[in-house]
Amino acid sequence: MPTVGHPSALSPQLPTIELTLPEGWVAEPGGDALFRVTHGRGGDLAPQLAAYIHTSHEATTADLVDDLVIEAEAHDEGESDPTFDVDLDGREWTGLNVSWIQDGEPVYLVHLLTAVAAGEVTQLVRLTGRIAGPDSERDYDEVQDVLETARVTPARGDDA
Repeated sequence: MPTVGHPSALSPQLPTIELTLPEGWVAEPGGDALFRVTHGRGGDLAPQLAAYIHTSHEATTADLVDDLVIEAEAHDEGESDPTFDVDLDGREWTGLNVSWIQDGEPVYLVHLLTAVAAGEVTQLVRLTGRIAGPDSERDYDEVQDVLETARVTPARGDDA
């Protein structure tokens, strides 16, 4: 009888993902994310960042961007900006900004995506910053500053 486990060829070890946080940010339980951090002032409108891994045989960064655009556009007044490329610590990332209206307040998400080769599969690393409320412009700048500290180290050292 076959078995399945982790780590394995189709479920490889996860890469190391690190962000440098400014004063006032705190780590929270990740929930559906690998990790989650929020600005310590708390509340539903406090900016937050989360990290996710999407593992696939065939999915690409462009496929994940398409999914994130569709998800954003399903919200009230949902829209997306064109993608952009950024080099962080020698790794190429694809960036995507999306927004919508929720409970009368604008919500902004900034996504950074990069592909990591992991043997038979690709691990798509996604960092997502969420900004909402009256301090959105200032909070966006702070979230962007944190995202620019992103470092990803593949589990096996094979850098994609």
